[in-house]
Amino acid sequence: MASRSRARDILRAFRDDRRGIFAVWYAVMTIPLLIVAGAGLDMMRAVQLRSELQSAADSAALAGATVYVSASASTTAQQTALRYMADAVSRVPYASSVTYAAQPSPASSTAGSVVVTAQASVTNSLMALFTKATAVAVTSEARSAGYKLNFSLSSFASNAADANSIYWYVVPSDNSIPPASALNLLFSNTGGSTQKDISAIIGTGQKIGFALKNVTGGVSGYGKNSYGAAQGSSHFFYSHLTPPSSSAYGLQLFNCSLQTTITGKSAGINNGSCALALAPPTNGTVNCGQSPGKTITYYWNDMGGPSDDRDYNDAVFNVSCPASGSGSGSASNSVVLVR
Repeated sequence: MASRSRARDILRAFRDDRRGIFAVWYAVMTIPLLIVAGAGLDMMRAVQLRSELQSAADSAALAGATVYVSASASTTAQQTALRYMADAVSRVPYASSVTYAAQPSPASSTAGSVVVTAQASVTNSLMALFTKATAVAVTSEARSAGYKLNFSLSSFASNAADANSIYWYVVPSDNSIPPASALNLLFSNTGGSTQKDISAIIGTGQKIGFALKNVTGGVSGYGKNSYGAAQGSSHFFYSHLTPPSSSAYGLQLFNCSLQTTITGKSAGINNGSCALALAPPTNGTVNCGQSPGKTITYYWNDMGGPSDDRDYNDAVFNVSCPASGSGSGSASNSVVLVR
């Protein structure tokens, strides 16, 4: 009996010892669990701060790029972005640790961009055992995408023995002749005169020009024209050149190829005459962001025929720029986030 009683005592002692082991293991495991939980809370605060800083930087960059409409607006763009950041940072947690900067990039002929950077730190709790704070950094860049130009071209007319086609193009920043790949066909008197609308995002400062492609005798043959061009030869006139025909026929002292009028103005077309080529034709180029609400009529004389009749009815069309505003089709500057 004594032996049985002793066996029970040993089992009871073992059971008690086993409970003690589990208690020790539980205490040991609690420490890393608390550390992991505390680290999770620290990381959540850092993630929240990063999200709010990114949102602030995005808004600031967009605001700066919106006013970056020319190279001279660089300082204005930077100050605008900084004001937006100051206002946004005042409402984020740990604002006292936030530093930020805004840097405009050089504005080219297409667009300028604004880069906003921000840094901050979050003081850790349990993670302070390993590092006192978690660093947070964000970057945002917004670029002016330019002006949305919606041109409604209509009323195309042509009274010519030559084949005539009208193209639009972005005027090169150095006012040179655009490459053939930059010409966009609008109308041709050999392929039908179908009304077309065009819409394009044009960089701040860029302008749209129009080109007339003239093929001597392309509709009805008559041999050489009065400028010595052979039957079937092609000639390009560009509305931004002085005069537009200068690349087609070399040195030209007079503008005998293009006249324009603006709706609502009384000035008419001077048929039978040429203007001294002192400057490009009035409204030869268009930027609807700078001159919204205008309807311009272009009158081209293709300088063809055995003698140049100078009647400016060889390619006639209207270009309508939408009025400023926020509605559909308005000539408004747009910006996009690029990072």
